[in-house]
Amino acid sequence: MARRAGGTGPGEAAGGRPGGRDRAEVTGLPGQRGSRALLRDLNVSLLIELVRQAGPVSRADLARRSELSAPTVSGIVAELLRRGIFTEVAVAPSSGGRPPILLQLDPRAGYVVGIKLRGDGLTNVVCDLEANVVAAAEVPGAFVADPEAALTAIEHATRQMLREAKIARSKVLGAGIGLSGIIDSALGTCQFSHLLDWRDVPLAGPLARGLRLPVWVDNDVNTLAVAEKWSGEGAAARNFITLSVGRGVGVGIVVDRTLYRGALGAAGEFGHVIVEPGGPPCECGRSGCLEALVSDAALCRQLGEQLGRPVTRPELVTRAKAGDPVTAGLLAAAGARLGLAVANMTTLLNPELLIVCGEGTELGEPFFDPMVAAIREGTFGGLGRDLAIKIQRWGNEAWAVGAATLVLRELFSLPTPDERSRAIWHRLEARPAADRKQQRDLAL
Repeated sequence: MARRAGGTGPGEAAGGRPGGRDRAEVTGLPGQRGSRALLRDLNVSLLIELVRQAGPVSRADLARRSELSAPTVSGIVAELLRRGIFTEVAVAPSSGGRPPILLQLDPRAGYVVGIKLRGDGLTNVVCDLEANVVAAAEVPGAFVADPEAALTAIEHATRQMLREAKIARSKVLGAGIGLSGIIDSALGTCQFSHLLDWRDVPLAGPLARGLRLPVWVDNDVNTLAVAEKWSGEGAAARNFITLSVGRGVGVGIVVDRTLYRGALGAAGEFGHVIVEPGGPPCECGRSGCLEALVSDAALCRQLGEQLGRPVTRPELVTRAKAGDPVTAGLLAAAGARLGLAVANMTTLLNPELLIVCGEGTELGEPFFDPMVAAIREGTFGGLGRDLAIKIQRWGNEAWAVGAATLVLRELFSLPTPDERSRAIWHRLEARPAADRKQQRDLAL
């Protein structure tokens, strides 16, 4: 399934006002094939996004915010209630006349699957429409240089998880996959991953056929940026960077609320910027890459050289938390080196927000305090002083939720005349009346 690279949802209209984008999109529709149906889908998508963002909300508020007529809003809301996408959850105080009934999106109206793929296994989650995890599983595996094994494991793990969670297949709207490397998100293909030793591996097509679901694929750090933009720290930011540090080093770049992918989908390979020509060899086959100096594997190697023996990652983390002076000195130097590289990126892109995540966040203040100091001091014109820096605590499950958010972003995006870009309400079957009543009673 192809996806619109850099697509935006109804909530990403110019000026940040839901509705502006939709009204602009409607211009020129007469004369297009199926324009009346598309116009209705645009209006429906607009109301769904408004309720998702602002709910619980009344019909009158929806009409005012969307600038649609009250009869149009009432007709659409009735259909979405019938399909179980909206629920009536409360009665608002009356300002005279009949008190308004409030609407909200039913997060259990549909579900999405998210998969974080690694060389040593995968993390699989099922999320509701608000990206809440309702089921999760860790699946070990040996996927380096073996994409067929990965495809088989993803299919088996997804089917098993849906069975165990007792989620009807008709309510599963799609699957998202995040993995390291250069990803052609439009084709759903991994063009190159040095960590997995993959080249030109199609993922979306085979998995869509095997799972009988739409599938979207992206670089794993991009999925984190999409998740932050959807409902995290980046939701209110126009320009921000998500920096992942741990197994590797990468960035997701959001410019004017749009994920920046580059000409070939390779934007964000920050870990493979050469910062020390002739330096340590990198797993990508070159030497002196940033990743070869500050990733978890690089730090374990450096500490092992100082101690005269191999060091595992758990030992590295334990020593960092215990304040071991040898480890602290090594982490300070590496953090400062990473911070200088980020300062250069800040000078180049001038983001308003930097979100740091990944396994490396376990290293804590000994690593990140020097990094932040280097960012503050190393940017041109003091740009680093105004940069908001948030350090998240992320695990494998959060990566998988990021992949699930790929599907949510697509589902809630504005529909187009392309059949592959259908509005979410077409993807969900109407919920039986008894089920709707039970859900309404539980909500009340």
